[in-house]
Amino acid sequence: MLTKSDFINYIKCPVYLWLTKHQPDLLPEDTLEKKRILEMGREVDILSRCLFPGGIEVGGFNTEGWQNTKKLMASSTEILFQPTIVADPLICRADILTRNNKIGGWDINEVKMATSIKKEYAYDLAFQRICFKDAGIRISRTNLIHINNQYIRKGNIEPEKLFISEDISDGVDLKISETKEAVKEALRVAERRQTPDPSLLQSCSNPKTCEYLKYYCEGIPSIYSIAQKLSPELLLILLDQRILSPEKIPADLLESIGYEPEIEFTTIDAPSIRKELEKLQYPLYFLDYETYGAAIPPFDSCRPWQNIPFQYSLIVKETPTATLRHTEFLMRKFENPVPAFLSQLKRDVGSQGSIIVWNAPFEKKCNEEMARMEPGFADFLKSINERIFDLMVIFKFKNQLYIKSGFQKSASLKKVIPVLCPELSYESLAFRGGGKVSASWPILTNDKTPEEEKSRLAEDMLAYCKRDTEAMVSILNRVCKDINVKI
Repeated sequence: MLTKSDFINYIKCPVYLWLTKHQPDLLPEDTLEKKRILEMGREVDILSRCLFPGGIEVGGFNTEGWQNTKKLMASSTEILFQPTIVADPLICRADILTRNNKIGGWDINEVKMATSIKKEYAYDLAFQRICFKDAGIRISRTNLIHINNQYIRKGNIEPEKLFISEDISDGVDLKISETKEAVKEALRVAERRQTPDPSLLQSCSNPKTCEYLKYYCEGIPSIYSIAQKLSPELLLILLDQRILSPEKIPADLLESIGYEPEIEFTTIDAPSIRKELEKLQYPLYFLDYETYGAAIPPFDSCRPWQNIPFQYSLIVKETPTATLRHTEFLMRKFENPVPAFLSQLKRDVGSQGSIIVWNAPFEKKCNEEMARMEPGFADFLKSINERIFDLMVIFKFKNQLYIKSGFQKSASLKKVIPVLCPELSYESLAFRGGGKVSASWPILTNDKTPEEEKSRLAEDMLAYCKRDTEAMVSILNRVCKDINVKI
């Protein structure tokens, strides 16, 4: 049987579907961030049911769920939550099914926690329509219910304002034929047993960014035996991304596809970098935020998916010869952190000097949102944004100011640090990404979390955020040394 989840996995990448079916052990365990997203999705599904009062949840899964669904559909039930449809070899569960008394049949209402309609949703709903039709059920309309990102919470959540429902039947109908063909191929992929399988690898539609190719190639030791059967384009991509090692590929094959080993290089445009650094004014404030966002706004004045700062690290350098001073903030209660966050930030940051960040658009947007939420701090936040210096600009590949081959054409802090400041690697930390810090905040602030765990979490969260600001200090020092500039 091919489930809707299987089909969506196929749409993401056929390699992903194969892995989930045959070697799930090659995939990484669900991260704390992913678990939080899944839980958030369940919360959105439950809240969306408020738009359909009187609905009945269908019990059971697979065959049992299908039998229960048919019984309720045959009765006078108007609204079904989580109905199961079985049309061998397909099976799916819809989010909300409503009887259409005007034109007959039923309406599928698919709930998503995104704020807009994504192209893959049409395939999702087309799969459902095919499944319903093959089971002998007439579908009148297919509606997509998604989050309204303009909604601002005031008091209790208002589902009728939080959600937007759009009839996307026409767009779904256009995908039916294509989806039927994709279903056939997904069934073939799910039934494959061969490993390694060159045709499976070739089926990936976006190998330059696909993470599943890496899991597949690294998990199957004999992957190199099919190198000759891969297209030159795919083989080059796998080599360039270091998914495959060139040392294990025959030299004549490498030569035939035009592969050239990566040559280490450094490009430093000292005059242009000096011009950028002339913008800096003391005191220097190295600032980094950690934020929390949710589909359902957790606090008053918040929008869906708004990045709400709950933590910061700040390193201050008053003068060129001054000793560095570090301050930090971490909200320890699950309540709107913005007032307390801004009160301390205003005490920590003076009215003069450059605010050094990495990826200025993010911090600036956070500041604009906080100014909307707390008008009393609007002037302060406007001043902060006017004084921001984006250190990341120096490392953007398109700017060609400071480039090293080790950055892999990326200006991400996670790519720059190991090359310029390996002593500050995140590998030594319990947290190695901001997503885990964000997902940990509700745990830290939960009354049910043991105090010992709270203490450990807080220590790890503070260490991660501090590392970001320490890295900015060290990177700036390294740049100044390389271009022979003192600041």
